[in-house]
Amino acid sequence: MIGSWCNVRLPKNRTTTAWGPVPHTKTITTVYDRLTYGYDRKKYTRSYPYPAHPTRYPIRKREKVVILMLRKHGYPMNMIAKITMRSTSYIYRTLRTAILRLCLRPMDMRKLAHSIRMRTSWQRWRKLVNIWMAWLPFLLGEEDKPP
Repeated sequence: MIGSWCNVRLPKNRTTTAWGPVPHTKTITTVYDRLTYGYDRKKYTRSYPYPAHPTRYPIRKREKVVILMLRKHGYPMNMIAKITMRSTSYIYRTLRTAILRLCLRPMDMRKLAHSIRMRTSWQRWRKLVNIWMAWLPFLLGEEDKPP
């Protein structure tokens, strides 16, 4: 499929993309370097560029404070990551630093029953989505106190 490397399906009559003409085949060159015990090695080169990395949002000044406060209110890492649009590894590093500096104690929900964990996670997510608009002005620096 033409254009599958960037998850774009092009019409049949179109031959160009934003990066230039659509390559129909990869360029194949034969390398004579005798590294493969008597066989000539074929080297495949890409005739179109890799797609650009998606834009990264800069870290805001109060973002780590919001992460710690949401964690103190009992929200798990995956919900905080989803609502702040950050990776779970970034959230984990922030929380681990706070735990090591004794600003936060670890939260363990493994001993609860599965149905209780699922029900509380759904209720927490609904509540977090509802109150997130109140947290945004504090996160962006428009207000001085958190909600």
